[in-house]
Amino acid sequence: MANQGKARVLNPDEHRQFLSFLATSRQPSLNKAVYLLGLRSGARIGSIAGLHLNDVLDTSGNLKEVVELRRDIVKNRKNYAIYLVHPELREALLEYLAERPVTKVPNLFVSQKNTAFSANALAHKMLKLFREAGFDGASSHSNRRGFATACIRAGVDIVSLKTLMNHASINQTSEYVFTNDDVLKRAVLSAS
Repeated sequence: MANQGKARVLNPDEHRQFLSFLATSRQPSLNKAVYLLGLRSGARIGSIAGLHLNDVLDTSGNLKEVVELRRDIVKNRKNYAIYLVHPELREALLEYLAERPVTKVPNLFVSQKNTAFSANALAHKMLKLFREAGFDGASSHSNRRGFATACIRAGVDIVSLKTLMNHASINQTSEYVFTNDDVLKRAVLSAS
């Protein structure tokens, strides 16, 4: 089944390969945290770029589980929450936070030049990393599509996923879910 024009979704083996690649990249903890924020919370790259340190840390300096995204960093300016509860994501964020430079820049992700990343710069960074790892067709949007696909395959209902993705309609959400012939064959067999 073709998914023409849509960002490639990595399968579990490719996910592990990409994590291994990121471990050898420049700024490995930052790259891994950005990748997993999209993949394990469904956050858009623009929201990820706009996150501030105090958005993800509570007043005691602990990593939050629920982050209310500010209207100024959300598409369509509609507030919603992302959930930082996946163990792989939490581990990556804590690793990055331990290495994050001390700076007056409020953004969570800081470049080597000690500046905040724009959404465009972070999207290009992810695109470059996917290409260097050999995953042509993958982009920062692959992470969001991968999140939607994983949720559906794990049994999350489409209404809950619509809320997690901050979509206006279920039809919009359904466009994010990746499927292929193998998935469809398993669906038919499981219904038998």
